[in-house]
Amino acid sequence: MKIFTVRHGQTDCNLISRIQGHTNSPLNEAGLEQAKRIGRRLSREKVDIIYTSDLIRAAKTAEEINSHHGVELVPNEALREFNFGIFEGRIYGEVAHEIEYHYNKGLPMPNGESINENFKKIHNYLDEITAKNHQNVILVGHFGTVRAAICYFLGMSIEERHKFYIDNTAIHCFERGDDGKFRMILENDVSHLG
Repeated sequence: MKIFTVRHGQTDCNLISRIQGHTNSPLNEAGLEQAKRIGRRLSREKVDIIYTSDLIRAAKTAEEINSHHGVELVPNEALREFNFGIFEGRIYGEVAHEIEYHYNKGLPMPNGESINENFKKIHNYLDEITAKNHQNVILVGHFGTVRAAICYFLGMSIEERHKFYIDNTAIHCFERGDDGKFRMILENDVSHLG
């Protein structure tokens, strides 16, 4: 089994580090071009099914990828970005210390979720996906979604999530070996943007 994870294309909020979370921000012009490029890049891959966050920035990226495959496209809110609650819409640098306080204490963001709740939701959905035994899968999500997926596939703890950065439309690829364990064979690949 091979699973590609893809972060959505760029949004205007990404440019100024405005927290999006569950906010339904569209791709900007550069993000649409990135989505087309990732679509062309993944057109060379065999794909059985595509799962995506239901938020428009991820769903549009997934649609561009699927325009080369025409497979089943499954939107699900389990692949949404972390719910930052009252911090959504704020510039990250202005509220970073408050967000980190909630992260570090394992507390939910006010009107949002905790990092443990977020990881559990994503990991439970990944359990469902990997149990289906598709051979080639694409997951389209967000910065937080991909970080949670990396930890899931590599058996890493929530605390280790900071080891990874995920660029817009970056590909991470995981392959399951005969021992049933996944290994990462691509990390933050943005060669299609060059």
